[in-house]
Amino acid sequence: MANKVFDVVNAGAESCLILTCEHAGAGIPAEYHNLGLSAAELNRHIARDKGAREVTLGLAEKLGCRAVLGVYSRLLIDLNRRINEDELIVAESDRTPIPGNAGMTEADRQKRIELFYRPYYQALAGQIAAVRQTGRQPVIFSIHSFTPQLKGGKYRPWQAGILYHNPTRLAAHLYRELSAAKDKVIGENVPYDLRQYNTGAAVICGEEQGLDYALIEIRDDEFDNMAQGAADWTERLAGAFEGYFKDIKF
Repeated sequence: MANKVFDVVNAGAESCLILTCEHAGAGIPAEYHNLGLSAAELNRHIARDKGAREVTLGLAEKLGCRAVLGVYSRLLIDLNRRINEDELIVAESDRTPIPGNAGMTEADRQKRIELFYRPYYQALAGQIAAVRQTGRQPVIFSIHSFTPQLKGGKYRPWQAGILYHNPTRLAAHLYRELSAAKDKVIGENVPYDLRQYNTGAAVICGEEQGLDYALIEIRDDEFDNMAQGAADWTERLAGAFEGYFKDIKF
């Protein structure tokens, strides 16, 4: 199923795992005139999470699980924030001004929430409800990527991080399994510490509904060769999830 705001794949899957990918796309509706940005700017990390869509789709296919993916750019509205956060719609990202977001009125803000934000979370709620109707508890896993270095920031040495607000079984399992490979540097709550932010789809749809959950951030230079990087991370995560589902009964 697809619409202008989100894509859902494997909507009828038997697995209790639900993948979310809030920053899967860099699209901007025509009426917003690319928010005043060039095509080159919309191809940067400020507009979308490079590789996240590809890994989400690969993992959904490999594990036969549901996935909900955002279509529009985080610069239009950030699906991985709460409605009341200042960073829901930003006037600047990584020192790049976003002209189309400057001087936004409250009416404009509410329009974007109603048209682009709420439908995404309604789609996630629908998938969670569908899994619960089977008598099982859903498991939420959000897939993101990050730039190796923000402008003026320090280099980020991790190939990936597993994030959580409060410790979860899934986060602990994935951190342990991914770290065991030794060929990648895996961190906890890096490059952002979700314990401090308490935001995002994984927390809103996972923790706050009493579900097991985790979020992964993969450094986006892992996808400089997109096909190779997406295949590699799909396999790594699929292997880690196989162990998780063997150990836990739902």
